[in-house]
Amino acid sequence: MPTCRVGRSNEPQGFTLVELAVVLIILTVVLGLVLPEASSFLFRSDLKASSRRLAGAVSYARSQAMLEGRLWELTLDLDANSFWAAAVDEEGASSDLDTVKKRTLAGEVRFLDVKKLPDETKRAGRVAFNFHPKGLVEPAVIHLAGPGKQIQTIFVKAFNGRLVVRDGYLE
Repeated sequence: MPTCRVGRSNEPQGFTLVELAVVLIILTVVLGLVLPEASSFLFRSDLKASSRRLAGAVSYARSQAMLEGRLWELTLDLDANSFWAAAVDEEGASSDLDTVKKRTLAGEVRFLDVKKLPDETKRAGRVAFNFHPKGLVEPAVIHLAGPGKQIQTIFVKAFNGRLVVRDGYLE
C-alpha cells in the first residue's frame, strides 16, 4: 500500500478556473437581487430621518412658544432644503438668523411643496408657520421627495401641532 508524506499528494491543489467562474457568477446574481432592496432601504432612511428632524423642529417651536408665552415661528426654506425655529418679537420679525440653528434635510431629500391651509401652495422661497403661546399652530401639508420616486407627506395638525407622516403624495 503506497503512502505519501505529509504535505505532498498526487491530487492537484487549488481550484480550477471553471470553479472560480461559477462561484463569481453565483455571487453576481445574489448581489444583483439584494442591492436594489438595500438601496431603497437606505434612501427611505434619509426620508425618515428628514421627517424626524422636521418633527423635532415642530415640537421644539410649539413647546418654546408655550413655555415663553410668546409667538414662535418655524421657517422652511424650500430652495435650500433647510428649516429653523425662532421666536418672533413684538414687531413681528423673527430672531436674528445668525443666532438661529438651521437644520437641513438628510441626504438628497428635498421639499416638493408646502400647502398652508386653506389654499396657499408654495414650491419655492420660504414658508413660515406660527406657533401660538396656547399651543395652536397653523395647519399644513408638507411633501418631501427622496432619491428615485420616494415621496412622503407630512400633515401638521392645527390644534396639537402633531405630525402625521404617510408614504406617497397625499392631499
